[in-house]
Amino acid sequence: MSVFTKEQLQALALVFLRLRAAAYHSIGLVFFGLYCLLVGILILRSTFLPRILGVLMVLGGLSYVLFLSPPLAGSLQPYILIFPAVGQISLTLWLLAIGVNVQRWKEQASTA
Repeated sequence: MSVFTKEQLQALALVFLRLRAAAYHSIGLVFFGLYCLLVGILILRSTFLPRILGVLMVLGGLSYVLFLSPPLAGSLQPYILIFPAVGQISLTLWLLAIGVNVQRWKEQASTA
């Protein structure tokens, strides 16, 4: 590292910090969007939770997947984050307050 000057090393560190932030927003949110999309599909197919929660999670997952195109996601950023927030908050509150439908759970467990 003695080849680089102090300013060059600081500039290189800044480049890697910005690259890490860009990778988090682009790659991390896309994978989390795929997770939300799959959870939403599972909720839609199950009978333990209301289907509206599944729809909200699917919309949230699709919103996160829009980060595959950073220019599009950047231009729509304040608006596309509404769906994930509503979907994740409503699912969390539903599970904390009400939970799953135990009767349907036992019915499907007995048939399987």
